[in-house]
Amino acid sequence: MKSLAFLPAAEADIEAIWDYSADRWGEDQADRYTDDIRILCEAVARGDKSGRPVDVRPGLLKCRMASHMIYFRSEADRIVVVRLLHSAQDVERNL
Repeated sequence: MKSLAFLPAAEADIEAIWDYSADRWGEDQADRYTDDIRILCEAVARGDKSGRPVDVRPGLLKCRMASHMIYFRSEADRIVVVRLLHSAQDVERNL
């Protein structure tokens, strides 16, 4: 299993997702959704899930989590989560 790291921008994305979800659907749902995001990232690090190449950023991979896309890079010994973007966000501008 590779280790898992989140860039500061990815951590900020998770916090923003939690804030939006808590305002919209309540704290319990926000907790569940952000927990599911982290569980999916851990599955990628274990090798249980894989990503697809990102056309606009060579070297990055992506994996869908509901209405968000998780962008990461796979290094020799770790997975680095770069950003988490909603499907409505402009990928090229936000990566």
